[in-house]
Amino acid sequence: MQLDFFQEQDIPLLRSWFASQREVTQWAGPGVAWPLSDDFLETLLGSASQKPARLLTFAARQEGELAAVAQLGFEWENHLACLCRVAVNPRLRGQNLAEKMATMLIESAFLHLEPVVERLELHVYPFNKAAVRTYEKLGFVHEGVRRACVAVGDERWDCAFYGLLRTEYTGRSAGLTAQEKVFSAASA
Repeated sequence: MQLDFFQEQDIPLLRSWFASQREVTQWAGPGVAWPLSDDFLETLLGSASQKPARLLTFAARQEGELAAVAQLGFEWENHLACLCRVAVNPRLRGQNLAEKMATMLIESAFLHLEPVVERLELHVYPFNKAAVRTYEKLGFVHEGVRRACVAVGDERWDCAFYGLLRTEYTGRSAGLTAQEKVFSAASA
């Protein structure tokens, strides 16, 4: 799997991954409408040009095909990063692609030296058991739940909060490949 930045040519395929408002909200959170608008999709592009970046959208590719998308958002003044909007190509699910991509992004975030990321956090809907298992396997600690905080049609969803501190992090490998260092180059 190769990691780079989300690009304009990725938009049509990403758009096809979601068939309902429920699916879009599960991925992008409340406030993002289905079908995905051009305006929203354009926010996923070009964020790497801002230094230091506040939001980076990554694309994982497998054999040249868009396999997964995820974002890292930053509050540099608080030395905080947020892993968000992780989605896997429906055709490629069941191959641990979300775990592989998240691992690369965790390593890249904690590798960043100036400013340092001291905390990585995420929000996940507790009913998304596969995502919860993945994040817990990667070392994220459950920190709490906002109950019934998101409305999707007639449903109310809880939102769980997870965090991973730099001091808790243990890298899965001593050296990163050039593909995994893409974040560091973008945020320097």
